[in-house]
Amino acid sequence: MGNAVLDILAEANEEDLTKNNLKKGTMALVEQEDSDKLLNEINFIKKDSGGSVANTLAAISLFGGNSCFCGKVKNDDLGKVFVQSMEKVGTKFLCQMANNGLPTARCIVMVTSDGERTMQTFLGASTTLEKDDLINSFFDNTDYVLIEGYLWSSPSAREAIKKAVDISKDKKIKIVFSLSDPGLVNMFKNEFEEFITNNVDILIGNESEFNELSKNNDEVLKKITDSVDIAAITLGKNGAKIIHNNETINIEANKVDKILDSTGAGDMFAAGFLFKILNDYSIKESAEFGCLAASRIVTQYGARPTDDFLNLIKQSS
Repeated sequence: MGNAVLDILAEANEEDLTKNNLKKGTMALVEQEDSDKLLNEINFIKKDSGGSVANTLAAISLFGGNSCFCGKVKNDDLGKVFVQSMEKVGTKFLCQMANNGLPTARCIVMVTSDGERTMQTFLGASTTLEKDDLINSFFDNTDYVLIEGYLWSSPSAREAIKKAVDISKDKKIKIVFSLSDPGLVNMFKNEFEEFITNNVDILIGNESEFNELSKNNDEVLKKITDSVDIAAITLGKNGAKIIHNNETINIEANKVDKILDSTGAGDMFAAGFLFKILNDYSIKESAEFGCLAASRIVTQYGARPTDDFLNLIKQSS
């Protein structure tokens, strides 16, 4: 479950970020007017279907896994492209498209010369996901439900998450939760902590997101990581740290000659990690594959895997 967003990649410099009140390396939610303004000012690299969980599921499908996506798009040009692109890679799109209301969401990803990405997002139709969009049969033959933290900014989506969790518990499906963004974690810290400790089996996020969740308090962090079966903390160039059964497993990063765009590194870590977990690999082997996938996606523009990405994975495996 996640936001269905069209990614629009653009080259940017520090001045572009400052002018648009964007903090480097984070995601800002904006209204359609602000999104339209930025669209008219920047130079595009390419457009592609995106959204964090959607990227992860697309990669899992390309790796050979089975995945389905639940998110909300409008029955407009961008929405149709989004659904087609998901189904093209083998991920089934579950929810019905809306025939009225807000347009399909878009995320302007501004990539600076150091490869860092800063996102300005208009969530549009994705914010209208609601519990009635989910039906019980969506969860048949499912082992894991991956829920995107970004959804928390929508009250109706939170109701959909609650319904998904209730169905998952009835069907003995494990819950995976992605923290998504440090600013978002700060905004919903108490709600996230309660949700995680009561419902989540696997928690995935980067170091900044985990630090925001715990407010750099080791006791709080331990309480959170003890409440889940697996906590996967990505560390960028330093690899990843996995906490399981009070044991910490450190995973080294793979060598990257040149980072073009860090967009999607976390999404690809999640894809590689979950794909291997689903196929009964050890936690260490799964995290190593996650780091490998993350190291390869940063050598291309955009967060959606390409044939070149898959070839790099095969060559490195």
